[in-house]
Formats: sequence, structure tokens, C-alpha cells
Amino acid sequence: MKSLPLKTIISEIGGEVFQGTKDITVDNFATKRRRLGRGVLLFDLYHNDDINPGIKLKNCRCAVVTEKPFDFAFIGSNITVIRVPDISKAYWKFVEFYRNLFDIPVIGVTGTCGKTTTKEMIKHILSGRLKVNATYKSYNSAFRHLGYLLSMDDDTQAAVFEMGVAYPGDLLLSSRYFKPQVGVITNIGIDHLQGFGSLDAYIKGKAEFLEGLGYKGTIILNADDENIKKIDFSKFKGNIIYFGYSDKSHFKIIKTRHVKKGIKFSMQHNDKVYNFVIPGHAEFNVYNAAAAIAAAYAVGFDIEEAGRRLESFENVEKHFEFNEGINGSIIVDDTWSTNPTSAESALKLLKRLSRGKKTIAVLGKMSLLGKHSNEFHYEIGAKAARMRINKLVALGNGAEEIARGALEKGMKEQDVYFCKNSEQAYEILNKVLDDKSIALVKTSMLASCNDLMDRITIKK
Repeated sequence: MKSLPLKTIISEIGGEVFQGTKDITVDNFATKRRRLGRGVLLFDLYHNDDINPGIKLKNCRCAVVTEKPFDFAFIGSNITVIRVPDISKAYWKFVEFYRNLFDIPVIGVTGTCGKTTTKEMIKHILSGRLKVNATYKSYNSAFRHLGYLLSMDDDTQAAVFEMGVAYPGDLLLSSRYFKPQVGVITNIGIDHLQGFGSLDAYIKGKAEFLEGLGYKGTIILNADDENIKKIDFSKFKGNIIYFGYSDKSHFKIIKTRHVKKGIKFSMQHNDKVYNFVIPGHAEFNVYNAAAAIAAAYAVGFDIEEAGRRLESFENVEKHFEFNEGINGSIIVDDTWSTNPTSAESALKLLKRLSRGKKTIAVLGKMSLLGKHSNEFHYEIGAKAARMRINKLVALGNGAEEIARGALEKGMKEQDVYFCKNSEQAYEILNKVLDDKSIALVKTSMLASCNDLMDRITIKK
């Protein structure tokens, strides 16, 4: 957090000093009473929270913003207490004030799949010559927003924030914190129906990004995505940039091919064609790369520079990550998250990259799909059968319908397994994996498979 004079904050939020002095500097922030400590500015949002009795506050220089100043009378007159009529309004005034201290490029990234990789690619490009702050891994929950905002300080020159959508209003909330000038929507598939109820409602949730951008700035969109095409852009007065294979793409992917170092792809912008290579085997990362290059271009980076930076990009952990497996096999670790859209893409890529090897899919439960969860699980199993995946392991409670879908659509009984836990899955995989097989493990971090991955992969 950038160090700030308390008297400046008091002026910005419209508070008044109830006790203590305003002539102190704060360099930390809290919203829960138990985290009050030296140099901390506490916004007293949670009245039922208790002050940590172990904190020694006698000589502690800190401050509290509260609607209930008498709740803090016992902690000593050396603590500055600032009274405000509405703590929520005061909090948001501070958030807006702090965000406005930074006149830097801020990019927000959302999407059903690929948002973490795209965010990391953008960060990697910008970090070539800027000090960049970004969300950590895929951790994009609302309770982390304030921490990410306050991580910006005098050294920060750009920021890239992953913005998740689990419920209506999520993108409006994250946009209120981060105020991105550039937004990226990687794609819109099936996910988080537990919070939305239907795909149409989920699409509307993603469309909130336009309002979050203030209907201005730049929005970068997947031109090939059918659900993005359903969004009404009539109110948006900013710049719309498309990426993808479609002819309307401003960053048009022309062709891709696998090479020794990864995936080589050609991309056209205006009348110029660029040739780039990205590490890894996942062809869908070409979409992510095109989106990242477009985002970097939107904040002033040269296309050639952006693409060349991606040659040194490292694959995001547990995102279609290739490993040497037991018994000479190849293991594809895609255990960070799963939903119907990403599972189907992963199965297609598994089949395409198998090159004659036996294909084994280990598929876990897809969470947060609401009342139609069984149907989506059944359909993924059915798709595995239609793609002629050789063997299927449905892993964990909730994945039974995957196995049923595969069996009813033609997979043989001896090729379909349901395993309640990782131990059972290991016993099966240890028998079927060999040097002529490639296995995809597609699960979610919500149902950790770390112990299984440790046992079926060879550590280098």
C-alpha cells in the first residue's frame, strides 16, 4: 500500500476526528477489528468482529474509521478514531480515492476459459519494460479485490486483474475497485449456472463488463465465440477489438502448427502478417496469445514486441501441462479447474495430440452447474465416447454421470471406470498406463488431486 497522510484520507471520506491526532501516516489497511495494529487504518465494516486482545495498542500509532466511535473508547486515547455517518459510503470513497491515485494502464480479463493464461500472458508482455501488478494465479474472489488494489504503489506502472463471474453483479463490483480502461473477454461457455440459473443469465453477467468500463475505453473480444455475439453492444461508445479466426478479427489468426518449441502461429493485423511461437502444446493458447497481444497493443505496445515476449512465456501451472508419467506414459495435468467448455476443449486436444497413442481421460466433478449438473456431466461422458477416447476414469463423487454418459454412448464396460477417490484411480491407472498411452487428468482445485498427480508423474 502507498503510504498516505491520515489527514488527507479524512478529508476525502468526509470524516471527523473523534479522538486522537490526524497527523499520522498509514501504510496498511484492514476491514476487521482483530487486524488493528501499528500503521493500520481500520475501516470498521464488521461491527460484530472483536479486537484481538493480544495486540499491544498502548503505544500503537493507528486509526479507526467507524460509525460507532464509543466501541473504541477503551483502547486508549493514542488511537485515532474517525467518526463517519455511513461506514460503507466512507469505504467506497476511500477505494475510489486510492484507485484514482494511479494514472496507469489497467487491464481487466474475464471469460469462462483461458482468463488466467491470458492475464499471465499480458503480464509477461508488459513486464518486459514496466513494473506490473496482477492478480495471483486464478485467485479472483471478491474478498481479494481490496488487497489487489492496495498492492499498487508508487512503483506500479501497469496492472492486470483477472475478474471472475460467479453471480450477477460480480463484474460491476470488480470494475468498481479496479476501473480498467481495457477489458478482455476470452470466451463465454457453460459455467457458474448455480449462481445464474441459466446460460442466458450468465451471458448477461459477462456483458456487465461494458457497464463496468463505463461504456467507454477498449473491449477486446473473441470474434469466433457464439455467446459473445449475443451481447448487445449498442450502448458501448468505446473501441471494440476482435481476435480469432473470423474475417472480422482485427487480430486474425491465420494458421497454427506444432513445432519443437511449441506452437507456431501466423496472425494478421491490418495488412501485415506476423509469425510467433508460444511454448506448450495447447492450441487454444493461440487464442489467449492473440487476446494478450491485442491488449498490450491497446496500451501502447508494439505487436512485434508483444509477440516476441511470449516466446519466453512459461505455461501456467496445472493448465494442460505435459509431464512424464509412470510406466513410460505421458500425463497431461489440467487439474486447476474444469467446466463443460474447458473439458470438451481438453478432450479434443488430447485426441489431436495423441498421435496414435492410447488416450485415457480422467475426469472429475464439474462444480457450480446448478440444477442441470447431471445433464452436463452426462454429456461430457457422451462426448468422450463420440471422440473415441480409449479409456475413461470418472473420479470422485459427482462424476458418476460422466461414466454413465460414456457407457450409454458406446464405450465398452471394460474401458470405463468409476473411482470414488484418488487411491482407486491410481490402482486403475497403474495398470493401464504404458509407453503407448497419453492420459489427461481434468479436475478442479476444489477437489484436489495432488496426491494422484504425485503418484502418476515422474518428478524431474
